[in-house]
Amino acid sequence: MSLNLWLDIAFMTLVWAGIAAAWNFLAGYAGQFSLGHAAFLGIGAYTSSLLLTRAALTPWIGIAAGAFIAAAVAALLAAMSLRTRGPFFTLMTIAFAEVVRILSMYFKGLTNGSEGVIIELPAKLSSMIFDGKWPYVALAALYAALVIGLCVWARRTKLGYSLLSVREDEDAARSLGVSSYRMRIVATAISAACAAVGGSLLAQYTLFIDPDSTMSFMLSVQPALITIVGGLGNAFGPLLGAAVVVPLGELLRGAFGGGLAGLHGFIYGVALIVILLALPDGVVRVFLRR
Repeated sequence: MSLNLWLDIAFMTLVWAGIAAAWNFLAGYAGQFSLGHAAFLGIGAYTSSLLLTRAALTPWIGIAAGAFIAAAVAALLAAMSLRTRGPFFTLMTIAFAEVVRILSMYFKGLTNGSEGVIIELPAKLSSMIFDGKWPYVALAALYAALVIGLCVWARRTKLGYSLLSVREDEDAARSLGVSSYRMRIVATAISAACAAVGGSLLAQYTLFIDPDSTMSFMLSVQPALITIVGGLGNAFGPLLGAAVVVPLGELLRGAFGGGLAGLHGFIYGVALIVILLALPDGVVRVFLRR
């Protein structure tokens, strides 16, 4: 296989490690399972891309703008939905992601609808467009390191202890003065902001976004799958999960993605089932035992 293919796999692995770490901050720490994170990926991708193509604003600023908007929207969603628990919250996040996807198709004047947004600009540092793949891999590595580092740091702070106490026993946490409602809003906003940055990086890498490729339901399932395979609630679980899930999917797609498109999906699914059955606590447990 060519070097470019391996660099592509490396970039996708690192970006999805960061996105999964953002999801883990909400699900693994606060105990709130979201299946609507594709909406935040889309908000980040569309914000940075539209600011670049319509307002000539560098993505280095557009990424921050996308993260801010995603955090604000997530906080509003959390304020309305976090009084529900368990599967009701999960269902609300699915519905929210679908609403955002439909809106992105409806407002064609802003988002170009289903036609998507193409970034056609020369390679420049200010545009975050590079001739080779190495700079993208470096950016993805920095992104994954920052999000995972945030999770490690938060785990040792009052915020992390509060989130874990809410996850384990919400009533007991409240009796000790922990505001579970406020903590979960904060966790949702932080998780959404970090996920939006990953969406912006994916947009800059592919130089094309549309509602289906940016906000499909499978993009909400992907970070959950990666985190569970790696180890839910562990800061390094998403990194290990991405190192297994992403290369496995890419390599199988490359090997069987032609006329046997269904075969690669079957093998991929069976492999993930075997991994989950063999390591129900995640890949990270293997390293913890050793």
